[in-house]
Amino acid sequence: MTTRSRLLACTGAALLAVGAPLGLRGGGGVLHAQDLTCDRGDLEVAALRFSGNTAFADAVLEAGIVTTQSSWARRRLGFIGRSRCLDRAQFALDVARLTVFYRNHGYVDATVDTVVTALSASRVAVEFRVAEGEPVRISALAIEGLERVPEREQVMGGLSAAVGQPFDKYAIEAARDSLSRRLRNTGYPDAEVFVGYDTEVAAHRASLIFSVHPGARATIGPVRVVAAPRAGGARGIGDATVRRVAGVTEGDLYSEERLERAKRSLYQTEAYDQVSVRTDSGPTRGDSSRIGVTLDLVEGYMRTMRTAAGYGTLDCFRATGDLTQYNAFGGAARLDLRSRVSKLGISAPLSGLDALCPQAKADDYSRDLNYYGGASVSRGALAGGFVPSVTLYSERRSEYRAFLRTIPVGGTVTFARSRGGVGALLGYSVEYGRTEAQPALLCAVFNACEAADRSSLQRTQQLAVASVAWTRETGDNLLNPTRGSVLRAEFRTAGRHTGSDPALQFNRVLLDGTRYLALGPDVTLAARLRLGAVVGPSLSLGKAALFVPPQERLFAGGPTTVRGFSQNELGPAVYIAASYDTVRANGLPGGTPSNPADTVFLRARSDEPGERTVPTGGNALVVANIEARFRSPVLPDLLQWTAFVDAGEVWNRGTTGTRLGSRALRWTPGLGVRARSVIGFIRLDLAYNAYQRPSGAAYFDAPVAVGGALLCVSPGNALRVTAGSDGRLAQAAGDCPATFAPPRSAAFIRRLTPSISIGQAF
Repeated sequence: MTTRSRLLACTGAALLAVGAPLGLRGGGGVLHAQDLTCDRGDLEVAALRFSGNTAFADAVLEAGIVTTQSSWARRRLGFIGRSRCLDRAQFALDVARLTVFYRNHGYVDATVDTVVTALSASRVAVEFRVAEGEPVRISALAIEGLERVPEREQVMGGLSAAVGQPFDKYAIEAARDSLSRRLRNTGYPDAEVFVGYDTEVAAHRASLIFSVHPGARATIGPVRVVAAPRAGGARGIGDATVRRVAGVTEGDLYSEERLERAKRSLYQTEAYDQVSVRTDSGPTRGDSSRIGVTLDLVEGYMRTMRTAAGYGTLDCFRATGDLTQYNAFGGAARLDLRSRVSKLGISAPLSGLDALCPQAKADDYSRDLNYYGGASVSRGALAGGFVPSVTLYSERRSEYRAFLRTIPVGGTVTFARSRGGVGALLGYSVEYGRTEAQPALLCAVFNACEAADRSSLQRTQQLAVASVAWTRETGDNLLNPTRGSVLRAEFRTAGRHTGSDPALQFNRVLLDGTRYLALGPDVTLAARLRLGAVVGPSLSLGKAALFVPPQERLFAGGPTTVRGFSQNELGPAVYIAASYDTVRANGLPGGTPSNPADTVFLRARSDEPGERTVPTGGNALVVANIEARFRSPVLPDLLQWTAFVDAGEVWNRGTTGTRLGSRALRWTPGLGVRARSVIGFIRLDLAYNAYQRPSGAAYFDAPVAVGGALLCVSPGNALRVTAGSDGRLAQAAGDCPATFAPPRSAAFIRRLTPSISIGQAF
């Protein structure tokens, strides 16, 4: 049996026939008629299964029917969550929906049956049994009418319909749309594409033909600018500047994509409240090959100002202020003046609120204000859609208990592009500044244990970094995604090739991937994997730490990485001891280093946790997270509950005893709650940490009165200490062994790590 048909693909009837099965969920008259609520006597759908389907996943089929199973919490726990019951009328129609869905995808022999199994007097399991059969496949495909099109191969390449594939109406419609869209982007504004086919159902084959009518080729005619100023204001941006930003020039080949890009470029200046790009309805100057373009614009405010203030456990009180000029220098360039300050209330000269910021108080680098002041200039997109930006700034910023970076002057040049959820960033930055780090960190990471060596590392130097970053986001919601993914990749490099100081050389790679999966209307599963590595200037893995500035090292631990550890405290660390014992050469405790004739060692007390922990960061990082997010049965529009497991580790490759691999990962499970607010989710997490603190070198910051030296007090160290006649201590040179392991309470409550923050963890 042969069926012959010739279809005009843009007719409404054809679109309805193709699109109806896909539009059942999320709108439409049929969906509004469903009744899945549970009334007395209704049967709850406790399980929904599909069998026999190989061409399409269960989730695809489930999205096209009305019958829905109860929420995950209801099915697993029984007493919370949302119950959904069987709508008998819609259940019968679901069989027809699935059958039509399969046939529109080319499976003309597909049949669907149902099995309803009673689990109890009020609960059932529903199964849709699918017999797909063999699909009708495309045996021949032809495209006519492109003989005079110069870009013929480009227009025909990579279509969704091809020989050997099922005769899928959705794929055929997508191919027809691709052909017409490509033609309209290569100078053919009136292009039409018709679809014809012959099917032999019994033989399971079909021939397909696309008949193309490209029409006359056209170029852009005169480009008119019709711009209205903001009410009560004067015109801010001239016509010549508007045309330059739009990138539409008379004589260019006609392209709908170019016109859409022009609209996007004008909106990206943020100088306009309304932008419309339209073409003339008739030929220009009697020439059908030229199409005039009109840019209709309504200007907005040319200057805006924003201020904000907030509080954070690590930053104490903070404030920001931004001023933006959208028509700087008379050329639609954008000028941004940005400022921010943090550590307010804890740092000089604006201190006095220590009790409100206990975590910041414990940080040596919170004693001074952190600040940023900068000016940026950007303009419209260049070729390729990249938006250039130049920034000059001055900054002082710190990483909690790790380092303080002071930059009297710095600058960056970036080229950023964001299109269709995909972003790219090319950057180059030069910072003339210095990094102050804990003396213990400098000693452990850079082997700078002498004061002169530390002073050399902390002098003002030039750090020049070239970077490239790429991001792809497909999530369905910016603040609380339930489907989609986020992929990020970043590469940063510094050395002689970038103009950096010879002592500041590194290559850093960071990869981050997140996946969101809806397990039902009330449960979302989120998973993330982050990998990082920092290597030396030759890309060698050995002794990479010797070439890495502290601010470029990798850190983990805290509310956005591994929540069982405090901020940055996952991985290598050194410790500052609160006290120590003096030990004579004969191993007996007691005595003092005041007698030069005695050989005396200083050793931390193993039963004391130490005064503070100094995270050193690392040059290799792995962080993995998996989290189930549940809609709360109580106040469901306000609260969300989570159960999570975080795993990760930070290593220093090239150091003795370093063990990379999955067995070294630290696993911390936990529970959390999120509350919606106007600024996003306020998140409270509680994670369990079963691990002892890592062994590390222990030091004692000697008072200035006895020399102010950083003294090694690790257990078992053999660095002799002597004292001069003035009482100043001196310690023999040598490595400080990583033998100090701070004790940790075994009590369950003391192994819980709480954290509070804003926004989802990932």
